[in-house]
Amino acid sequence: MAFRMESGRAQEFVRPLQSQVGLKEQKSTLFKKKRSTLPFFDDFSYPGPYPDPSLWTDQQAYINNSMTDATVSRGVATLDALNQFGRPYVNDQFSIKLADSLTCQPIDLSTYNTQSQIFLSFFYQPQGLGFAPETSDSLLLYFKNNLGNWFKVWEQRGTNYQPMKTVILSVSDTQYLHNTFQFRFVNIASPNINDDTWHIDYVKLDAGRNPSDTLVNDLCFTLEPSSILKPYTSMPYRHFTVNASAELSTGQDLQIRNHYYTPQNMQLTHEAREVNSGTLINSGALPSAVVTPQTVLGLSIPSYPINYTAPGPYSQVKIRNKYYFNSIGPTDVKRNDTIVRETVFDNYFAYDDGSAEKSYFLYPALNYPSKTALKFKLNVADTLRGLAIHFGSQVPSAANKYFSIVVYKHLGDLSSADTILRQQDLYQVMYEPDINGFTTYAFNQPLALEAGNYYIGITQPANFGSDSIYYGLDVNTNANLQYLFYNVDGTWYASGAQGTVMMRPLVGQVFNPSQVDDWAEETSLSWCYPNPFQNEIHIKGMTRNNAYELYNLSGQCVQKGRLNQERISFNHLIPGAYILYLENDEGRVQKQKIVKRP
Repeated sequence: MAFRMESGRAQEFVRPLQSQVGLKEQKSTLFKKKRSTLPFFDDFSYPGPYPDPSLWTDQQAYINNSMTDATVSRGVATLDALNQFGRPYVNDQFSIKLADSLTCQPIDLSTYNTQSQIFLSFFYQPQGLGFAPETSDSLLLYFKNNLGNWFKVWEQRGTNYQPMKTVILSVSDTQYLHNTFQFRFVNIASPNINDDTWHIDYVKLDAGRNPSDTLVNDLCFTLEPSSILKPYTSMPYRHFTVNASAELSTGQDLQIRNHYYTPQNMQLTHEAREVNSGTLINSGALPSAVVTPQTVLGLSIPSYPINYTAPGPYSQVKIRNKYYFNSIGPTDVKRNDTIVRETVFDNYFAYDDGSAEKSYFLYPALNYPSKTALKFKLNVADTLRGLAIHFGSQVPSAANKYFSIVVYKHLGDLSSADTILRQQDLYQVMYEPDINGFTTYAFNQPLALEAGNYYIGITQPANFGSDSIYYGLDVNTNANLQYLFYNVDGTWYASGAQGTVMMRPLVGQVFNPSQVDDWAEETSLSWCYPNPFQNEIHIKGMTRNNAYELYNLSGQCVQKGRLNQERISFNHLIPGAYILYLENDEGRVQKQKIVKRP
């Protein structure tokens, strides 16, 4: 099968996240209390997604370990251009506005004086794995004085990607030495998309410091462990066990950073356990290692056999790999001495890690639909039930726009056409309320498939203008180059976009989809004919003066009116599929998919 790599024409696009649906809406479950005195410290090495409320008063920062590749330790606080509802702060790309904030709980500094040598230090990074802040954007730091007024004490203008940098500031002015002192990070955002991304780590406020006290005595994990599977990150367990050795990666990659100025001996321990049953699968001490000062040690832990029998062929299996080492000393931050990654074996195939850092979309040539196709392999015969998709939110929203899901055995080339096994139309874009949530779509009828390679993807109709559907893009994995294909001008191309589009084929037993398809019932009414039609359709069973509206599959109303006879002329429409809504004599609105022939 021949595929041309797209060259010279921008047909694939990668954009900043325009929303993290549900992120800012949820309530933190952490115990809330007021912070009273020094020291204050947070390295954000906890699950999140919200800041620890015992340390911080607001929930606008996003606590994660996926948005940066330069972590000081596991976890950062990301400030972006999205409000507490996960939506852009501004809808005008020329606007400038204060966006996210990260405000500490009130701290009692009233017992300290100007000789107490109180300093605040932190690490920061622009962009990370997101998009760089523009020069008109800034990261700001404010202190609150004894009169309740906030003063800007530090500012960093937007810039391109940089590694983590350290800042240390004195808190010695008497106006700040009161019993409700607070500091606040704020970022300034300009465009209506999430491309103003800053990351903060290792925030420390304490007395007895000096301007050179930026050393963090800590030995810690940094980035998330890699997957135990390859190329998938998740797959059904019955497909895994058929050829487990081929589906396992060679090992899990880990990173450990030594912030000390002296070498540190480390004894790493590993434990693998099936979570649902509690079954221990593998454990033991790994070879000790010496981590040189001020460096990152990369380790690859060899894979191990997974000898576990699932309760049934469709049972979910969840394997948790935990790595940990003993703390070096009393000042060592203990919670970043452990790191965990879970691998889920369920009813889907996934190449992504479940988190979107950017968005991916296509822009087709005139009169051509846009198509994606994700390659996957069945190790045993199975039933394909549908597709799970994480859509990247966009402004304006793509909610309710129509698309088709298509399954292929073969993607056409110069000498052959596509081999389509199933195409189901009239799905609508939906956004899940959960963080990085997937919308699940089911076929009306399951598709039985033999073992082998297949493709599944989305087709968006031609001439939808700029309303392209955005897919979530995971940039911490990179399956696109090998497994994603796209078609915007009648020819299939291998993707050149770094990352992994977040689509997952669903197999096995019946599941409850996010969207229930009701078209089969509606279209069986057959109250309009012929369908497909050339220039006009006839309506039966309706009296005159009933209202109707016609929409294209991008959700745009292209014609509306009232019946003045038992037919409607659509001779001005371009060929393609449309949705006709018609009010019947009882006042109910009926809908029908109609197709205009070329």
